[in-house]
Amino acid sequence: METLVESALPGDDGVMALKLRLLGPLAVSRRDMTCPLPASRKLRALLAYLTLAPQAVGRTHLCELLWDIPNDPRGELRWCLSKLRGLLDGPDRDRVVANDDRVALDLGGCAVDVNEMSACIATGLEKLEPARLAGLSRLFAGDFLEGLEVDRCPDFAAWLMAQRRRFRAWHVAVLEHLVAGLDGTGDEVFASLEKWIELAPFDRRAHMGLLAALAARGRLHEADEHLAATVRRFDAEGMDATALHEEWRRLKSRALPSVQGAAAQPAEPLLHRRRALAIMPFIGETKSDGLTQDIITRLAKLRSFAVIARGSVAVLAERG
Repeated sequence: METLVESALPGDDGVMALKLRLLGPLAVSRRDMTCPLPASRKLRALLAYLTLAPQAVGRTHLCELLWDIPNDPRGELRWCLSKLRGLLDGPDRDRVVANDDRVALDLGGCAVDVNEMSACIATGLEKLEPARLAGLSRLFAGDFLEGLEVDRCPDFAAWLMAQRRRFRAWHVAVLEHLVAGLDGTGDEVFASLEKWIELAPFDRRAHMGLLAALAARGRLHEADEHLAATVRRFDAEGMDATALHEEWRRLKSRALPSVQGAAAQPAEPLLHRRRALAIMPFIGETKSDGLTQDIITRLAKLRSFAVIARGSVAVLAERG
């Protein structure tokens, strides 16, 4: 029996009856109320594995995947399935389906972020409008099953690593198409480029996109600083940054006349100048990169001032 996945349909009140989030920390909600999850990591792993399974999975395979020679693997699997029934089943629909020796999830009418992403990838991201692409990007609250690791289960660990690579690549693809469809001088493009660089720090296309966006804004000094920081990072990994240098020389030669012309004009009244904000890394005992990036991303959506790119801020931070 195959896992059933239909288009998500809201309930009578317009609220989705059941939602599963796997992009980020695992979460289950019913009518927008978060459901408490059992503490068992293997139960959470089982839920994720069955959600992505293209067809029903044999019990023997699930036991070998998640249990390291326990006394009673099938007994532990039965316990996990009973807990999943309590979490997912509704009064009028059984979502955990066991047929003979095989198990599947019936997710028809559910909102499942990974299934939504899979459907859009199959349709083609190039066919989607920027607003839809931005919505897909917001689905990524973190890595696939962020924070979940299961000890002594090498097969599951390999599967989990492969899924994280796949969904990270999909997120990069969404951001690439989103940047291509946005106004290159808008605030939203900077947030998307920063996230792209965070996910793929050695993707030259992302850095070139950021350099182009900064040049279009006339922020040549920031672009110079970002390029310098990026070149140091590439050099540390033994990677060639020649293409970035050449691209920036070309962009800068085009941008300089307009920037110099603007500098020759009378200064604008103070109230009409574009404000720029730099979010520096927070000082503390714990690493604050995530908090800093979150603030940059959210502030970059505002139109009242510009937010300096994270790469440029890193250069300032290195100077103390």
